[in-house]
Amino acid sequence: MNLDSIWTALEESFDPLNGDAYSVWESIATEQGFESGWITWVAAMFVFGSDPFTTAGFMRLFPYGSARVLEARFESAVRQGILTVSSENEYCAAEKGLHWKNQMIQDAVASVAHLQPIPPANLQKIVDYGKRLTEASLAAPEPPSKFGASHYFKNMHPGEDALPIRFFVHYFGTLDKYRGNAHLATWKHYNIEGNRWEVLSYVWRGEFNTLNKLSDELKFRGITRDEYAQFLQELTERGWVEENAGVYQMTAEGKRIREEAEALTNRYFFAPWSCLSEAEQEDLFNLATQLRDGLRSSSE
Repeated sequence: MNLDSIWTALEESFDPLNGDAYSVWESIATEQGFESGWITWVAAMFVFGSDPFTTAGFMRLFPYGSARVLEARFESAVRQGILTVSSENEYCAAEKGLHWKNQMIQDAVASVAHLQPIPPANLQKIVDYGKRLTEASLAAPEPPSKFGASHYFKNMHPGEDALPIRFFVHYFGTLDKYRGNAHLATWKHYNIEGNRWEVLSYVWRGEFNTLNKLSDELKFRGITRDEYAQFLQELTERGWVEENAGVYQMTAEGKRIREEAEALTNRYFFAPWSCLSEAEQEDLFNLATQLRDGLRSSSE
């Protein structure tokens, strides 16, 4: 069974649920007047819960933004009473922040609780497979750090009486963080910052391969157009990308490096999936495909 096909089907099942959740959170943010960049402190509390964290610690999990922008967003959350900050520049969720974190989760769950995209027994089977994959991934010897996956798993656990759809999101989210940990382990030795690596990845995929596309599509990062121009220049100087009439493409060396990182990511990420037999992998693929199609039909 092609494991990447299973993961893609699971991703495509998660995407509409994530989109619904974001719409709910966006409505709350608008109603409460949260300052722009609110999704950053929401993401921090989803991972760290009530544990203290630093900007550097946050970037161990989300390395593709800008420390300058993140620091400004955390300080904004402090002004709004969402976070507190210590003299050691450690942030921590305030009571108000934890309230809105919990409210966002509750409202997001309520928005999809009525959905019945597939028979309950089939959804429960997906959840059971997700639990096994999550447990195997968190126990795997590689990648060396499972910082994001382990923190998310602990601080976002929904409780034993949660709906199966909530458990699906929980296990998918943990596996997604584990994949992020696996990918970070493949490129960190290149001595390159995450925001530069993200640009390289988009050029490699052929998605955002001009400066205008990059700055427009990634504006949520808070990184300026001039900064993205600098990132592209640095990648050019490394010999990983080249520019022709404003369009960037990979050099042979850049393509080799990025494809090696992707292959190693897949090796790390899918190694724990051996906990499922070939027949179980096939079953999970069929169930995930049914869930994806059912969710797509329910949104039409």
